[in-house]
Amino acid sequence: MSENENVFRDPPVRKAVVQMAVPTVISSLVLVVYNMADTYFVGQTQDAFQVAALSWAG
Repeated sequence: MSENENVFRDPPVRKAVVQMAVPTVISSLVLVVYNMADTYFVGQTQDAFQVAALSWAG
C-alpha cells in the first residue's frame, strides 16, 4: 500500500481533506502573488498591449 492511499484510508476525513487542501491553497496563493508581481512590472512599461498579453497567456 502506498503512502498516498494511507492518507485516505487511515485518518478521519477532516484530517485527510486538510492534509490535501493546505498544499493546494498555498500553491494557489504563490501563483496569485507571482501573477500580481508580473503584472506590476509589465505595467511599468505603460503599454496596454503587453499587460493584455499577460492575461491572454495566463
